[in-house]
This record gives sequence, structure tokens and C-alpha cells, in this order.
Amino acid sequence: MLRDGAGYLAEIRASLGLMTVVLHADYTLFDGVLQPHLAVSVGDDGRVLAVGPARELSAPSDTGESSVVRLAGKALLPGFVNAHSHAFQRVLRGRTEYREPGHEDDDFWAWRAAMYDAATRLDPEQIEAVTTFAYAEMLRAGYTHVAEFHYVHHQPDGTPYADPLELSRRVVASARTAGIGMTLLPVAYQRGGPGTPASAKQRRFLHRDADAFANTLSGSRELADLGRCPVQVGMAAHSVRALDRSFLEEMAALGGVVHAHVNEQPKEIAQCLAEHGLRPIELLADVGLLSPQFVGVHATHIDEAEVRLLGESGAQVCVCPTTERNLGDGLPPLRDLVDAGVSLSIGSDSHANVDPFAEIAALENGERLRSGKRNVLAGVGPGGAVGGPLIAAGTRGGARACGLDAGRIHPGSRADLVSIDLESPRLVGSSVGAEGGHSLLAAMALSGSAELVQDVWVGGARVVNNGHHPGWREARAGFETVMRSLVS
Repeated sequence: MLRDGAGYLAEIRASLGLMTVVLHADYTLFDGVLQPHLAVSVGDDGRVLAVGPARELSAPSDTGESSVVRLAGKALLPGFVNAHSHAFQRVLRGRTEYREPGHEDDDFWAWRAAMYDAATRLDPEQIEAVTTFAYAEMLRAGYTHVAEFHYVHHQPDGTPYADPLELSRRVVASARTAGIGMTLLPVAYQRGGPGTPASAKQRRFLHRDADAFANTLSGSRELADLGRCPVQVGMAAHSVRALDRSFLEEMAALGGVVHAHVNEQPKEIAQCLAEHGLRPIELLADVGLLSPQFVGVHATHIDEAEVRLLGESGAQVCVCPTTERNLGDGLPPLRDLVDAGVSLSIGSDSHANVDPFAEIAALENGERLRSGKRNVLAGVGPGGAVGGPLIAAGTRGGARACGLDAGRIHPGSRADLVSIDLESPRLVGSSVGAEGGHSLLAAMALSGSAELVQDVWVGGARVVNNGHHPGWREARAGFETVMRSLVS
């Protein structure tokens, strides 16, 4: 029975005078399958109350008041989760796409210099404006929650603000203004590299030692709010390049959700081997950081032993394909990771593109290019079509990476939802036939784009309505003001 406890819950809600909203789409993604004419009832607490046949959940009832929203020509999916974001880097889009004089072989490290310059120039008000716009753009694209890998902590000269949490408060305020859920990840950053002090342009990022970082983390946890639009707090180690072994060991003792950049660049691996005699993931395992709550971001250049360590520890990997492609990072061995039991998620990272469909399609397409095979991440037979695993990486995998009870449409889960336009030319014809649900889901995953997204609910609140975000114009104006000041 799909409607677990629906009658009992409805009686309680009726006694309290609460309203149930029933969403009835042409298709609803339930238990990994697009099923026709299911309805989803959502309570005032922002959670799914029941999932069942539309004719039953949409019918008038004397056990509680309900409002039925008919989503004709649309499919209902769980909201996508952006498991890796540096929101301030949104200012760089389109502005590093040329070869710097003296860098005829442009690469990640040349891009990083431009990123450091942007990080140095933004003041708190500008960071809030840029972040608000980035989050509004995410919502319009179908992201309902973001993990903000937050490492701009101080003034440009490295001096803490009078309120040490000034910039953390700014990004949290941006999430609330835009209406997106957030997992705030204060980032530990200690040095420029092994045996290398931080540069002048890295001073905004630094923590003197692990005790200073623990104070930042403790203060950040006071910003948590588990309401309809949640703010959760985890932590992040920037990289093995930016932290020495003792710092990493002290972070491991703090516990909880922890993310880290891992194995993004060959130079990082060479430095780690020279300093520790271990590859990055081997070092993280050795200091006790690998666990089911650990998320390695990128994992581009990992070897078989590191894949095994991730799988054995229950750790996760967040892949950011559009950024990794933009930076020329490379292609991680995703089939090997999945076979080892590693859960995948996606992130928009530098925001070269904000489109969850572009990220999930690139997971599969990158593996096809790397391996020379097709349907690499799919199961066997039409029922195992690649769409299911890809959508799951963008939804359920991201929710797990954030420690969030979301990513699926199920009684008791957060009602973070998106509706998809089935009339789009990208999808027309894909639902025809006996395996229509599987082929339609595969078409969404491999041929979709953010333009398919029509409506977005965060904790049951509709924050995008037929493509319209109510704060979009204001957020865009604030962002454009910042951009004019940066290029003047």
C-alpha cells in the first residue's frame, strides 16, 4: 500500500485545522520508476504525507482540507541536490576562456590565479549579492538544496571581521533569500602547499590551526535551522595540499559530515606522495577521515587501491563534470567506483554551468568516452535503463552527501520536488511504448536540460512557479551591479 498511514495522518491534520496540498502530475518518480497518475500529498511541515493513486488522494475527504494542484503535461521528480558549490566563483563565468599571456598551455593552475583574484576583490555585500543570484539560478535549474564549500572567511588581508562569522552569515542569508536549502561546509585551509606558506591571495581562506577551525565550526553550527528551508552544518577539509597531517587528524576527531577535494590534479598527488609517502585517499584513510559521512569531491585521478578504500569505508564521491570539463581535469573511473559500492553525487562547483541535467548526462557520457562503451552506468535490460541511476545520483546521492532526508518521493521525506515539462521537444515521443517510463527517464537524464524545469518546491513551499522565481529580477540586478564594479 503506497499510502502509509495516510488516513491516520489526515485525521490528526484535520483536528489541527491543517491544509494538505496534493500534487497530481502525469508521471511521478516513485521507487525508481516513472509511474502515471500518482498523486503526492504534502503537509504543512514540508514533508510528504502520502503517495497513491491520483483518483484517491485527489478525491474530496471529510478527514482534512486539501488543495489539489493538477500538473498537466508535467512529471514530478525529487529535487536535485548540488553537493559541491563555490558560489562566489559565479563571477568567473565566461571571463577565463582565453589563454593568458605567458601561459600558452592554459590549465587549472592558471585558472586558479584568476579565481584567487576574484576572491580577493569581493566585499561582504558583494559576496551576498553574488551568492543570492547563484542560488536563485540553481532553483530555476531544479536544485532544491546546495552544499556550500565555504572557504572565504576573512578580510582580504587575512584579518578576521569583527564578527568572525560575517561571511558565513552572508551565504546563509543568501540561501534564505533565494529559498534554497543549504548544507554549510566551513572549510579548513592552513597553507599554500607542503612546505609552502599561503600566498597573499590565500589569506582570506586561512585558519591558524585546528583549534581556530574548531571555533569557526562551533560558531557556524549556531546558524543551523532545520525548518522548512533548512540550513545544516557539516565541515570540509580543503585538500591534502592545504592541510598538514596533524590538522587532518584533529578534523577526523570532530566527526560528522565532511567533504574534501581529492585527487583533482596529478600535481596534488605528487606533492602528497612526496610529503607523506601516500596518495591522497590513502592519507585520508590513514588519519581516520574516511567514513560513510565522507564525500571526496572530484576523485579524478584515483587508482585501484584508492577506489577500494573508498568502497570499503562506505565513503562517497561528488563529481562535478561541467567544471571538471571546463578546467581540463580529466575523467574519473565512475564504473569502478560504482562497482566498489561508492555512492555518487553531483555538484556545479565553479558554476561554469548550472544545470543538473548537464551534470548527470556527463557522468554517463564521460564514462562512454573513457571506456569506449555504452550504457556504462546502466543495469541490464530496458528496466535497468541508465536514466534511473543518473537521476538517483543527482537526487538521492546528493541528499546522502549532505546528510539530508530528501532525494526521493516517499512518505516522511522532505517535499523537495521539481516538475518537468513533458511537452518539451527534448522529450516528445520518449514515453511511447511498453517501456515508456524507462525510456522517458533516460531521455530526461541524457537529453534534458534545466529548461525542462517548470516548478520547484522546497520543504513543500513552491519557490519556482511555471519557471518564475519571485526574487529573480532583484537577484539579477544585484549580481549585475557587482559585475559592473569588478570590470570597471
